[in-house]
Amino acid sequence: MFNSARRLQLAALATLSLLPTLAAAADYTYVEGGFLFRHDYGSEAGGGRAAGSLDLPLLPLAIIAEYDGTGHLSQFDAGAIFHLPIAPGFSVFGGATPEHADNYSSSDTGAGLRGGIRWRAASTVELSPEFRYIHLYHRDQASVRLNGLLNIAPHLDLQGAVQVGDDQRYEVGVRYSFDSAL
Repeated sequence: MFNSARRLQLAALATLSLLPTLAAAADYTYVEGGFLFRHDYGSEAGGGRAAGSLDLPLLPLAIIAEYDGTGHLSQFDAGAIFHLPIAPGFSVFGGATPEHADNYSSSDTGAGLRGGIRWRAASTVELSPEFRYIHLYHRDQASVRLNGLLNIAPHLDLQGAVQVGDDQRYEVGVRYSFDSAL
């Protein structure tokens, strides 16, 4: 039989051999956009949203960017997220972004943090709950967000999100994924 050191070596080798498969299970290269209804800073209005993510090869990092524009506020962020596959169809992520907002009477630059999970709940459904924190206009805003995707064609998903807390929003749109996995 194997001694404990040999078993540990085999377990480490098996785990390392699975990492490329697990890393391929997460898709962090996409573009998305759609309609947004947002309530924050004492106002509410509808508008548009565009976002994207570019997964960096051989690293568990992705570059992210998002623009939201409504009748009372334009907000842009860009940054990076660290993502870690836990199992096929399930990954955790966390990241940071510099944030810039313009409410048409003043503008401000601050910072944002986010973290959550991506879970392939069914073959055509992905759920992604996350926590978002943003500091803009000398205010701290904390929100919980649930993003959902429904696959309707290869690489194409219907996207919807509900965000509650200090930054409340409802979104509906589409996502084009450059990879076909989660």
